[in-house]
Amino acid sequence: MFSCLLCENETCYVSKWCDSCREIKNIMNVYGAKKVNNIVKRVCVRNQDQVDNKIKLEKDKQDKEEKEAKELEEKLKKQINKNEKK
Repeated sequence: MFSCLLCENETCYVSKWCDSCREIKNIMNVYGAKKVNNIVKRVCVRNQDQVDNKIKLEKDKQDKEEKEAKELEEKLKKQINKNEKK
């Protein structure tokens, strides 16, 4: 009984790698470790500029949602006032 050599989370009885890590290993055998490493870094690892941009996008999204909610609330209030006057 061994731990997977890559993820160190799964228990392996026959092989050195769990099924998921074996799949990654096979992809590395096909495309090369360097290329797979570059893809992982480009896709999964974020630098500070990317983190800052994501924060800005999420803040802008939240601000837009709050603005839309406020506009809807005002529209509903106007509609209620209009109905009360009738």
